[in-house]
Formats: sequence, structure tokens, C-alpha cells
Amino acid sequence: MMSQGEIEALTLAMEKAARNLEVNIMLDIVRRIKANLDIEKSMTSSADYQVNVLRQMGYSDDYIKKQIQIYLKASDEEVDRLYNQTTANIYGKYEDTYDSMGKKQTPFGKHPDIQATVAAAVTQTKGTFQNISQTLGFTRIVNGKRQFLPTAKFFQKSLDEAILGVTTGAFSYDVALKKVIQDMTRSGLRTVEYASGRTYRVDSASRTALMTGFRQVIGHINEQLADDLDTDTYEVSYHIGARPTHQPWQGRVYPYKELQSVCGLGTVTGLCGANCYHWYEPFVPGISVRNYTDEELEDMVARENETTPYYGKEYNTYQALQYQRKMELTMRKYRQDIKLMKEGSLNELEIMGAKARYNQTMNEYVRFSKTMKLPEQRDRIYMDGLGRISTKIAKKSEKLSEMKLSIPQEVVKKAKLNQDIEAKINQALKKLEKEYIIYLDSIEGEKLNGHDFFLTGAYLDKDGVLKHGIVFDYSIDYNKLEERIRAKHSDGYFAEKNYEDCIAHEIAHIIPFQNCTTATEYMNMVQKIKGQYVPGISKYADRTKDGRECLAEAFVRYRNGERIPDEARKLIEKYILPWRRK
Repeated sequence: MMSQGEIEALTLAMEKAARNLEVNIMLDIVRRIKANLDIEKSMTSSADYQVNVLRQMGYSDDYIKKQIQIYLKASDEEVDRLYNQTTANIYGKYEDTYDSMGKKQTPFGKHPDIQATVAAAVTQTKGTFQNISQTLGFTRIVNGKRQFLPTAKFFQKSLDEAILGVTTGAFSYDVALKKVIQDMTRSGLRTVEYASGRTYRVDSASRTALMTGFRQVIGHINEQLADDLDTDTYEVSYHIGARPTHQPWQGRVYPYKELQSVCGLGTVTGLCGANCYHWYEPFVPGISVRNYTDEELEDMVARENETTPYYGKEYNTYQALQYQRKMELTMRKYRQDIKLMKEGSLNELEIMGAKARYNQTMNEYVRFSKTMKLPEQRDRIYMDGLGRISTKIAKKSEKLSEMKLSIPQEVVKKAKLNQDIEAKINQALKKLEKEYIIYLDSIEGEKLNGHDFFLTGAYLDKDGVLKHGIVFDYSIDYNKLEERIRAKHSDGYFAEKNYEDCIAHEIAHIIPFQNCTTATEYMNMVQKIKGQYVPGISKYADRTKDGRECLAEAFVRYRNGERIPDEARKLIEKYILPWRRK
């Protein structure tokens, strides 16, 4: 009986070829846009620009064709290997069963019905791969709707928008190219069914194409074996983390009709359907031995359905595996971001941000897997063809040194900060910046409601880029503020007792959200953290009952070496410590 791991391994080589195709096309687009943006600076007319674009598109088209040929060569080899060699091995496993029943098994290569089925499946599957290779592109969100653009059109449209934006001064080279990269990595290289309009990532479409034909061949072989062995019963495999609808029937023995009526064989959502890793094989009563009894199956499923808490949410085995897969997909995206940003020579700060997001997700993946007692499956992350991606956060370069955190003089004057207060706050910012990677984009000021010393939050700049800022309240007398802070600390209302603690509190409102790249991602994270209230950190946090304030107040106490509830420490470990400098 094939295990889930063995079934997944059947398509690994093909998925790797698809991901190589994906990243090579992405890299090509980045190179072409970078070249055109550089050349555009010296262009004297729109005609020059159009000539260059046509030339670049010609080169790109030739390159993409070569990459597709590599992909198709790999697909041909995998189809031949899987549909002949692997199926022959599966068929040959039953030789002993034939012998025990006094029967002679026809050799795989000489079985006319099976060979006809294999030949038909090979032809059909290779045709599917040809269709995939001829309908490649990316999706973008246009007016709130997802739109598929063939590769050449995506390149042309992205290049035109980038050139227009940079030449008019609407946004910088970094912003222009970053947008193209984000469009590509969020979408992934896709293939489209023009009849239905549905699109699929190339690696997923490749896996489906290969497995669809393979399962047709194996289904025919199973029926042929069962007929030869005078049985109409089949055993279905069991695997850990099966989806809830598959749990009731996995691991059991059924006649063929019940494979269809009970297990859903032949349907998209049933046995051997989309993303199903169950298997079935002929079962000969009196000779075959079941892998699990009904009692063992019920006990295993019951244990899998027990839940384990993780930061306020309960996960059973199926849900935990799904979350693992989601994080693996996210990390593959971040790895592509890093590779493409380097290829496009984006500024170091952007690349540092991508590395930090990758590191944070990897740390989360390790913690989650350990808590759920699941093995890490890093092969899923590294099978993207990118090799080793360095995630070392570089020391600040001269370019980055210009972005040191400090209060702008305009804010110093309007907030009426004396030199001592200005120095204390700037020193706090500098100290925190040495301890953590911080993306603080602005320090501004305005008149607030008089209750907030500082206000921290995210905003979209004119280019739609998500940024983070701190606002000083001009209504506050900062020269007397530290006395008020100490008084509130004394009665347990605040965790803070000085300016450094206040700045640490505000930075704790920024760090957890540095992984967000869109307003939607930011608001989703806000709601997620907001709901994780932990009592007993400070009277202020207890009054708000807001997980964000709990996290910020707990972070202050954590830095000062004070005791905090275990749940608050877990929040810090999850949302803040991944950004700590090594």
C-alpha cells in the first residue's frame, strides 16, 4: 500500500521543474524591466523607447521558449518514468499473490489492455503539459477583480506602468519594481483554462496533470488485478491528517461499488480526487491482511481529532497540517521576493525587510511544528529551485545610515522638547534600534486628544506602500510628562516608568506588523492580536482588554526583567522576538 509520502514523492521532480520555470520567467521579467528603466534615462523619444521594448520582448520571448522546452523535456521524462516504470513496479507486487492462488501473472510489458491504457494516458498527459506551456501568465487585481494576463502582456503592461511612474516622478525605481515583484510572487506563474476562466499555479497544474493520468492507469490496473484474482474488494489506505470527510472511510475494505458510493471514487472531492493522498488496492479475502483493524482506525482518528492550543486557537492534526502548508507557501513566496529583489538591485532596506519576513515566518514554523508535535517538512520550502537563500541581515550600509531613527527638528520645536527630553527619546530610539530590526518610516506631530502621549499606527503613502509612524501629541507638556508616567507606574496603571519605556511600548505597536505588505494584511493582523487579551499585566491593559496593549505593556516589563504572565511571554516570543537582532 502506497503511503502519503510515497504518493507525494511521485510528482516532486515535475513540481521542481515547474517551479524552475516559474522563477526563471520571473527573473527574466525583472531583468528586462530593470534594463528598460536604466535605458529609459537616456532615451530621447517615445519611438526609441518602443524600439527598445520590442527588442527586449524579442529576447525575452526566445528565453521563455527555451525555458518551456526544458520544462516540457522534464515532463516527457517524468510521464514515461511514472506511467511505465512505477506502474510496472506496482503491478509486479502481486506476483506472490498470483502464485499463492495457483495463477500465472501476465508480465506488465505483455499485457495488451494495460499497455493500451498506458499509451493512451501518456499521449493525453503530454498533451496537457503542452497546453499548460502555451497558456502561461500572471494574475493581477484590477478594479477589485482578478485579471489574468499572458506572460508577454503582463511584461508589457508592467513595464509601461513602471516607466510612466518613474518618468513622471509618481514613484521611485524601487517602488515601481517592487510592485511588479509583488504582483508576480503573489500570483505565481499560472496557466489558464480559457473555457472556464479558471487559473492554476504551474506547479499545482503540473502535479494534477501527472497524477490524473497516473491514477487512471493505476485504476485500470487495480481492476485488472482484482478480476484476475477473483475479488471485488479493495483496501483503502490510511494516512495521518486526512481531511474530515475522508476520515470515516480511510483504512477500510470495500467492494468496488462502495469505493464509488461511500468513498467518492471518481469525484473531485473523493478518493483519489484533487489533493487526495489515499490509495486503494485489491484485497483478497483469506489471503490479504488488513493494515489496520476498525478499532485501531477509530483510536487513531480520535487521537488526531484531539486539539492542541496555540496562541488562543485550537488545532487538530488536520488543521495543524493545513497551517503548516500555508506557512510553507508563504516562505516560498518570500524566498522568491528576496531572489527577485536582489536581481533588480532594490535598495538594501527592502531586501532586509523581505529577509526579516522570511526569518519571522520560519521561526513561527519551527515553533508551531514543535508545539503540534509535527515533523518539519523543509523540503517543501526548498524545492523551489532557488537553492540556499541567505537571510543574514546585513549591517547598516552608508545608504541605510541616513535612515537612523531620531526626532525631526520640526517636531522637537512644535512639541517644545528641551534638549534633555530630546536626548532621552532619541537615545531610547537608538537603543531599541540596536536591539531590534525596526521599520519606523516617520516621526511626526499634531494636536491629539490630550490623553495619548504618543500615537502609533500604519498608513499608506502616496504610492500605496504600507508604512509605520509615531505621532507626538502637541497638546502634551513633555517637559513634565516623565513625572506623570512615574506616578502612574507607582500605582500599577502603567508598566512604563520613563521615556525609554514609553518608546518601547510604541515600538511594540510597530514590530508585529512589519510583516504586513498591504492594508488588508495589516487589518487582519490587528484583529488577530487585538483578540489575544491577557489579564494582569497592567491596569491600563486590563482597562482596554486589547491584546495589542497587553503585548506592548508586557514588552516593557520583559525588557526590564520583570515577571509577566506566561501567555504574555508567548505573545512576545511570537510577534516581537523574531525581529531581535542576533
